Amino acid sequence: MTFNQIRYFITVAECLSFTEAAKCLFLTQPALSRQISAMEDEVGTRLFLREHKTLKLTPGGAILYSRFQNIMKDYTKAVDEARTANQGYEGHLHIGFLDVYDISELFPEVLKQFKERYPLISLTLERDSLGELITKLHDNKLDLILTYGFSLYDQPNLVTVNIQKFDSCIMLNTAHPLASKENLRLEDLAGERFAQLRDTICEEGHRFISSLLEKAGLHPEIMWADKMEDVLLWVQTNNAVAITSNRTTDKQNPLVVVRDLDMEEAKGHDITMAWKKNNYNPAIASFMEMAENKFLYSPSRQWR
Repeated sequence: MTFNQIRYFITVAECLSFTEAAKCLFLTQPALSRQISAMEDEVGTRLFLREHKTLKLTPGGAILYSRFQNIMKDYTKAVDEARTANQGYEGHLHIGFLDVYDISELFPEVLKQFKERYPLISLTLERDSLGELITKLHDNKLDLILTYGFSLYDQPNLVTVNIQKFDSCIMLNTAHPLASKENLRLEDLAGERFAQLRDTICEEGHRFISSLLEKAGLHPEIMWADKMEDVLLWVQTNNAVAITSNRTTDKQNPLVVVRDLDMEEAKGHDITMAWKKNNYNPAIASFMEMAENKFLYSPSRQWR
């Protein structure tokens, strides 16, 4: 049974006349009669009663008429929504940002322009920890995430776009003796206690920091944390130092300082936006097109 046949049936049921229904549908009466007969054969029961010169629905036909009306309404609504959504004019977009990433340099203008261009798209922003971002993305609680590129290693089901570079830095309490030293070497921190995310939160991040410490010949006591807020807490209380990013919001904290690391391996890592390949939300493409025009750090696209 086709949608055209359903439409023919509804029109006949409303007109209760094959002649009038055929005129409305721009069909010949014999052609319309054949379509209704084919429907009756498929359903296995009569849909109309022809008595004298009148036409009326059978009880079964009345049930189909009621149900088919709802189907056609849902069909029309779905088609309209699909057309509108493909233009990115309405819908929902949920974006998650790494909890310690400073969005002030790149995102305020992009978000403002996006809302102006697509006022019917409901935009939701939230901050999450490194581990939470990826979990929520896979659970379809987020459409887009912004995070450290190394946290997305071995994620073949994602599309990624590198939007910015960051350098690894050292974070110390303002009262730390080395807080005023501009260019620190990790070797300067021999004997210090380090706060660090557990490897279960981000295996690649853990491996990277461990390699930096190893290269500097350090084997410090580690205070393990589940999120960067906990890492910051150790530094705020002057009970540990930590390796962080020069893009961190922690730079605004009056209790800590963030110093460059004089180490080649600490330079030029990726800040990355990612979404699932099978997430067909058209608002993602609309946002990313605008975002790329604004802040991709390289003329070449960093898709993989």
